[in-house]
Amino acid sequence: MKARLKAAPRSRPRSAVRHEHAPRRHAALHSVSIRWRCHHAMTKAAAIGGSPVAIGSRLRRALDAGRSVITAELAVPATVAHELILERAKGLLRPQIVAMNITDGLRGRPALSPIAAAAILTHADLGVEPIVQVVARSRARNALIADLLGASALGVRNLLCMTGDVPESSADIQDVDVFALIGLARGFPAGLGTELLGTAEPFCVGVAWSPFARDPDHEADRLARKHSAGALFVQTQPVFDAHAFAAAIDRLPRTLADLPIIVGLAPIRSCDHARRLGAIPGIVVPDRLLALLDRASDEADACERYWAYLDAELDWLTRNVPHRGFHLMPIGHSKRGIRQSSSFDRLYAAVTRALDAAPPKPADVAAPVDVSVFGTSAG
Repeated sequence: MKARLKAAPRSRPRSAVRHEHAPRRHAALHSVSIRWRCHHAMTKAAAIGGSPVAIGSRLRRALDAGRSVITAELAVPATVAHELILERAKGLLRPQIVAMNITDGLRGRPALSPIAAAAILTHADLGVEPIVQVVARSRARNALIADLLGASALGVRNLLCMTGDVPESSADIQDVDVFALIGLARGFPAGLGTELLGTAEPFCVGVAWSPFARDPDHEADRLARKHSAGALFVQTQPVFDAHAFAAAIDRLPRTLADLPIIVGLAPIRSCDHARRLGAIPGIVVPDRLLALLDRASDEADACERYWAYLDAELDWLTRNVPHRGFHLMPIGHSKRGIRQSSSFDRLYAAVTRALDAAPPKPADVAAPVDVSVFGTSAG
């Protein structure tokens, strides 16, 4: 009987043991490296790579079906005005644009939360899905988990995980790198390491790629690591040289052959504008385009020269370079009022024209855009 009484404490409920040791366990978790802290999430992401499609993400359904898509970038300023966000978003709406990429602190500057902006768009029922940018820089792990929970609770189904720009006026916190962030997002919700109240759908996780980075081999290796962490699609920096982009594609590992790449494009209104774009890290404007624009008599002439140049580049790209659509980035045009600006209309028209003229492709390669899969609402 005495022996039985001594053994009794060992039969305490497991939950009691967990609560007793929780402080020590949490302290230990906090002290380990980024990779070990997020190891479970990244393992979970790899495990669910072949899982069923996320029901809520129509973008994911289109990509999984092999369709080309057109997305647009919505630059969010520091504002609390719903009307401003909706005005800018409506200025980007076009029949075949299926998702809007909402920026997160562009160039490290304070701005409205992209999750809040996505909620505004979803509530307005504009018929387009938000892609929320989530940056690893300047955020602690718990803050990132809170962002993922908030995004999921508000109906966001698509994320673009990025390192992020260096903030202008605050300390650079690097608690989680972009690879671990991808693992957290792809492992969501099971890989968070905490009990979740309620049910949540997995995210469709995308990443950014700079084809013209100073060290292209290093950038290709980073993209391969992002893919291994669970990335499902790629959006690139603006491309102004189709042949150089093809060379960048050729440098990618063969393991990335099936990774959908959405090619970034941007309008150009003058030679000076082109030079300013070329000064942004990761963007290269070729000398032949600068020379072409430099010969323009005025801004209107420069625009016409650029659109003719872009038509030729897109015609070659859609016929010779594997891709899964285009991401339209009205860099430097949002403050001018996208609705009044014809540049975004011209960019959209050039893309749809190129996709319509592209030769038929095998069923396992990108097909022309089919907007019927997207329905009429952003839900």
